[in-house]
Amino acid sequence: MPHTKITQAFVEGLPFHDSTDWYHDTELAGFNLSVGRRSKTYYAAAENDGRFMRVKIGRADVTKANEARAVARDILLPEIRRGVDPRSKYFDDAGDTAYARIMRGIRMSDDKADLALRGRRKKGADNVTVGHVWAMYEEHHLARMIEERGPEKANRAKKHVAEQRRYLGGAESYGKDGPPASTMEWPDGWWNRPITSITPELCSQTWRNLSRTRGRRTAQLFFMAVKVLLNYAVAKEEVPVTSHPMVIDIAGDGRGLPKGWQSLRAQNAVERISDIRAWWRQVDKLTVIPKSALKVALLTGMRPSEVLTMRWENVDLDAGKVWFGMTKTTDYREVALSSWSVAQLKRLQSMSGRHEYVFTGPTGGRLQSLPTIKRGADRWTPKQCRKEWQTVAVELGVSDTQRLSQVGKGLGGTDGHYVVTPDLRSTVQQVADEIMRRVEGAAT
Repeated sequence: MPHTKITQAFVEGLPFHDSTDWYHDTELAGFNLSVGRRSKTYYAAAENDGRFMRVKIGRADVTKANEARAVARDILLPEIRRGVDPRSKYFDDAGDTAYARIMRGIRMSDDKADLALRGRRKKGADNVTVGHVWAMYEEHHLARMIEERGPEKANRAKKHVAEQRRYLGGAESYGKDGPPASTMEWPDGWWNRPITSITPELCSQTWRNLSRTRGRRTAQLFFMAVKVLLNYAVAKEEVPVTSHPMVIDIAGDGRGLPKGWQSLRAQNAVERISDIRAWWRQVDKLTVIPKSALKVALLTGMRPSEVLTMRWENVDLDAGKVWFGMTKTTDYREVALSSWSVAQLKRLQSMSGRHEYVFTGPTGGRLQSLPTIKRGADRWTPKQCRKEWQTVAVELGVSDTQRLSQVGKGLGGTDGHYVVTPDLRSTVQQVADEIMRRVEGAAT
């Protein structure tokens, strides 16, 4: 029941859920409630020029529903829709009104307020440092871990993130040699470097220097953190990075890259599956679960992370759709399923049973990753399924509105969520039919 009027009686009557469920107020667009294992929390969420922002108001056991709605309506939503992050502003601490208590609860520290005002805007791109972007990533990643996997796993992730921060130069203290990648000009390593200064040449030079002076293992760990940083930077429009600078494998032969890495392409490169029939034949050689997951990804345009986190409770095979409580860019979105995908999921259900996750791993939890498909020198990553779906949709003349609605990218005026309409379902069926024609009607 994702859309309902959020009242105090409704909130108090809701049971806690093993997974995070989102409820959207029918009277105030952008006023939401999340319900997890231990808490119920109010949020305000909206878009401005394609940028989605969600601000936590407070827990339901502390804040009344009418107070939270008033704060969302009168303070937070107007600011968000003007493009201002309310968490970067200070509110008067005087008094003990409901507004004052709630606003004190969501207020940022001085450093985070400065980050929200400077690091989240494209103005002054040269002033956005690696440290600024990493702080944004930490906030995004840890909040997502708490909401999706709970506090325990979020604490584990926090330790790992702190170690990655240390490699980039963001720790409080180091030994006599200083942070990795430190130089006379940049004694703090990469931490205070402008994000726009991270070029392919710098990456290649740093890799060679670290391998020689600190050892190959340190170089690998350093660039694992860099890879996380730059993947996040490219994905976020607030960061002045439009392509991945770590294209250090210029020859394309894998030489000089850290062990286990693959070549990274610039973001503006077309990442289609070069031979769709060969890809399909190679996928058919996999076991049933990764095979089904890759085919669903190809026929729907979903992100690999969304495919991996699909739960049976969120799949409606009769209606031909699957929904997510929170994704990379939205707080709620529905994805249309074609008849091919529905048949694939029904077959999977009959063969492997119905667990919590649609695509389960060896231990019964969710499948952790999708495989890269290989054929000779060809390498096709799971992300290319999403690129292929979008390219086929463009070739068929599908409108940008329909295409972006299916893949869950930012659109103005959608109040931060996407729902399946009859037109969208018809469009997804059309694209899936064309893909199946190109693989010569191979069985799902």
